[in-house]
Amino acid sequence: MKKLYIVLLTCLFSSSLIAQNFEEITGTPFEGVCCSSIAFADIDDDGDQDVLITGLNNSEQAISILYTNDGNGTFTEVMDTPFENVGYSSIAFADIDNDGDQDVLITGGNLYYNISKLYTNDGNGNFTEVLDTPFEGVIYGSIAFADIDNDNDQDVLITGGVGPPYTNISKLYNNDGNGNFTEETDTPFEGASLSSIAFADVDNDNDQDVLITGTEGSAKLYTNDGNGNFTEVLDTPFDDIINGSIAFADIDNDNDKDVLITGNKGTSGFNPIAKLYTNDGNGNFTEILGTPFEGVSSSSIAFADVDNDGDQDVLITGGTEPSDNFISKLYTNDGNGNFEEVLGTPFDEVRAGSIAFADVDNDGDQDVLITGEIDSFVGISKLYRNLNSVGIDEINLFSSVSIFPNPNTELINIDLGSLTDVAIKVLNVSGQMIYYKENINTPIHQFELDAAPGIYILELSAEGEKQQFKLVKQ
Repeated sequence: MKKLYIVLLTCLFSSSLIAQNFEEITGTPFEGVCCSSIAFADIDDDGDQDVLITGLNNSEQAISILYTNDGNGTFTEVMDTPFENVGYSSIAFADIDNDGDQDVLITGGNLYYNISKLYTNDGNGNFTEVLDTPFEGVIYGSIAFADIDNDNDQDVLITGGVGPPYTNISKLYNNDGNGNFTEETDTPFEGASLSSIAFADVDNDNDQDVLITGTEGSAKLYTNDGNGNFTEVLDTPFDDIINGSIAFADIDNDNDKDVLITGNKGTSGFNPIAKLYTNDGNGNFTEILGTPFEGVSSSSIAFADVDNDGDQDVLITGGTEPSDNFISKLYTNDGNGNFEEVLGTPFDEVRAGSIAFADVDNDGDQDVLITGEIDSFVGISKLYRNLNSVGIDEINLFSSVSIFPNPNTELINIDLGSLTDVAIKVLNVSGQMIYYKENINTPIHQFELDAAPGIYILELSAEGEKQQFKLVKQ
């Protein structure tokens, strides 16, 4: 017998949520990739998040493919882009010429050589390569944009290997505001490949400091004087890391930037770590012991508020052993920086990949795209929709709404109380609408959910507000 269950998240009447729920969106056009990078951006100014994916596909060919979003999380490949195909890559979007749209820098390697290529956007998602940039082509690197000198434009730091034969670089380039870059030659940065970069204001002086990990560069923190002059911070507690990832976030709600670092400790042997450090507000970091995080190499990490409770949760992927033990683990934050693993997530376990959170379907929560290797050079690119309710408050417009199924039929009953002019919408996890009714002015609305077993989203709208609920049909 088919059964219908209503998971009514708002009936909890508390600021905490039940376990996080993600569902894979099937039928996406994305090619599976490893040794990859992904980045979301609204490239065509239509208010939704598009995505660029680079890496090695399952034929071990390098790709760089751009996909536009229709606003509901349905993506279409953009043909005839000028992007060079690359693996072992890094991508970063930024408005480099102050014209209000998202340009992109891509680094990585293909069969012939390594690149660092900049492309400007015309505002409609049409990109043109910028010729004669000063950037060196790199592989096994990282890119990060930041306004390092407080002149309101986006400068860039590039790390990686130049060659072969390979030498490692960490080069900073200053932007004149029009997208013309000049190398800053007197930086203290050591060259780094198999690297990660992250900018953050670690000492609350309103400028962007930087942490760099990777070979030769190890794990080094540099503070900024506000004019783009950097000084290495000595005696940090950070381990020397290669083949890892860095992410800053305020994990304990004290208004400073803490940091999570993953990767292989040292340059010989296999010793993966995942270490979390809290910041005292002045850029002094202390390791938090006893976290539930597994050590990973060939890793990626991303913070996001996945359960809409106002704090930063984290997703970690990577390899825990030299051979074939990979993970993709989600951890929720209690708001004080204490993390707990979420069990039963649908994520494939990967290494040598990338993670990016974005609200792909404009429902107010953070969905996630994961790429990486599930087996030797067998890659995936899977998009997961977040099914958590949006905008939960202890008291809101829909607090008195009652939703209940008839256990013997397919009927759903919604007690709307005194609400008027209500719209009801039911979506499947791919964002397709399977039921819609508007201008409802009766206290009880009843309808039949004529759909296959699965997970669905019921959305109520009234008086300019909306609330979502999860439906599970078995």
